[in-house]
Amino acid sequence: MEILTSEEIKNYLRIDYDEDDKLLQSLQVAATAYLQDAICNLEERMKKQEFKERTKLLCSVIIQEWYDNREHGESKDFNYTIRSMLTQLQAGG
Repeated sequence: MEILTSEEIKNYLRIDYDEDDKLLQSLQVAATAYLQDAICNLEERMKKQEFKERTKLLCSVIIQEWYDNREHGESKDFNYTIRSMLTQLQAGG
């Protein structure tokens, strides 16, 4: 299951070069897996357009968080916005 295309990710992050494509692909796979584990019946629920758009936004925000903080090397909790968006999607979208 693919929530975002690589083009959508690069547009969201405002990246117009190819040097980080492998990293972005890895982050995309990890963010998708994270959301699949965190949200029950994600694939089925993605059939609703509003839920799909909100999930795509959350996936973009997660990828941006990981991309922007990739050099810190330490694990930290997601910020309030990400946690809130995730909780809303878990509760029904």
